[in-house]
Formats: sequence, structure tokens, C-alpha cells
Amino acid sequence: MKKQLCLIMIIILVLSSLLVACGKGNKANLEDDNSEIETYTLEGIKNKGKLVLGTSADYPPFEFHKMIDGKDEIVGFDIEIAKYVARELGVELEIKDMDFDKLLGGLSTGMLDIVAAGMNPDPEREKEANFTDIYYESTHSVLINKEDESKIASMEDLNGKSIGVQIGTTQEKIAETEIKDSDVVSLSSNPDIVMNLKTMKIDCAIMETPVAKSFAKANEEIMVIEDLIIDSGTEGVAIATKKGNDELTQRINEILAKAKSEGLIEKWIVEANELNDLD
Repeated sequence: MKKQLCLIMIIILVLSSLLVACGKGNKANLEDDNSEIETYTLEGIKNKGKLVLGTSADYPPFEFHKMIDGKDEIVGFDIEIAKYVARELGVELEIKDMDFDKLLGGLSTGMLDIVAAGMNPDPEREKEANFTDIYYESTHSVLINKEDESKIASMEDLNGKSIGVQIGTTQEKIAETEIKDSDVVSLSSNPDIVMNLKTMKIDCAIMETPVAKSFAKANEEIMVIEDLIIDSGTEGVAIATKKGNDELTQRINEILAKAKSEGLIEKWIVEANELNDLD
């Protein structure tokens, strides 16, 4: 009897071990299957239920901070586009506010799903990321201190001047390559550039035209040179996704095309300009 009981116990233990091992194996297989889906892909975004947007919220009217009902919110043209994309994908939007020159790095590591930051898809950036179709045509303007209105009126007048630009932007490249003997002062944010211009630590600044006009409206000491418009050398601004993330890029193109057909792009840029009351 004792031998029979021992044999039964041994059989039970062996069967239990096999069941546990099978369970662990199935769990491991499930985890392996899930791990194959990268979180920044279209399927990965839907699985996690959120779209992670990288932006640099110092660029009105594209993206900027605004106190709304006593709460600091990131708002703007690009933010409305990102919200629309998230709604069309059926997910929530999560916004990460970063330095502009860190955004493409965030895409490459998978920390960000998309970047919407008034970004021009120039050839150098296209080596690092995918870009959607253009959703806004861009030009650049020159900001000056009003005391220098008589001194700077043309591109030639910019030669040899100290020029404030944001690090990693198209404006930085313009100042470095298209203006002779320029002293390029690259700063991390546009408010820093404006402060340097107001205190006359720099002679002028180059910004995207609607951004330049927004800061001129908010600061009476500075102005935009109305007759001096600089072609960006690119077709406009677009949303960036991780390099090779073609399915997500194509889906966002479809969503942008829908927004354009519904007249939403024009509506959002008007609303962003109206909301950008920085006084």
C-alpha cells in the first residue's frame, strides 16, 4: 500500500511539473508574439491605445503653451492636427514637449511615434526619418528691433550681422549658408531669441513667417520686415515618423488628405492664430 501511494504521488508531481512547464511555455510564446510588434508602428499604436507626439512648444501658432481655465496647455495648429490623427486612429494623444533638435532622435529610439513641430522635410532630415505629405507651405521672415528699421531692409543688409535662430532648424541653415559673414547665434528656444533681440544682443532673427508675426504682435519693441520673405528651399512642413515606418506614414497621409478635403487645415491655422494672444 505504501509503495502504491508513493508511486501515485510521484506520478502527480511529474504531471504537475509538466503542466507548469507547458503554461510557462505558452506564456513565453505569447510574450514573444507581442514583442514582435513595435509600439511605434500603426498596429503597435492601436494596441497600446495611444499616439505619442513629440513637439517643441515654443513655436506659435504651430505649438505653444497657453493658460486655459487656469491650466497650462500645449495648443496650436500642429496640436490640432495630431489630435485629429489620434481620433482617426481611435487612440488617445500623449504630448511630449522637447527641444527641437532632440525630436528626430526621439523617433529613432522609438520613444516617439510621430513628430509635428513645424518641421521642414529637408534632404538631411529625410535620411533620419519618414515624412508625410506637406500640410502647410512655409516661408521665413526676418525680425528686427524697431530701432534698426532704417538699417535692415534687404537680404544684403543681413550680411555680417548677428542672426538669432533656433538650433537644428531650417532657419539655422539659411543663416549659415545664404548670408555672407553672418554671426549665427543658435539658441534652444524662440523666446530666448526674442529676448536677445529686444536687448539688442543680436541684430536680427529668422523665423517661420507666422511665428515671426506672432512674436512681433506680442512684443512692441520688435517688428517683421514685411517686404523681406525668405524661401525655405523646401516644400513646406510635414509630420515625421520613424525611418521605414511606411504603413503609419501612409495612413497619416490619408488622414491629412481627409482633413484638407473637409477644410480643417485652414480652420485650424486661423484658430491657432486667434488663440495666440501672448500679450
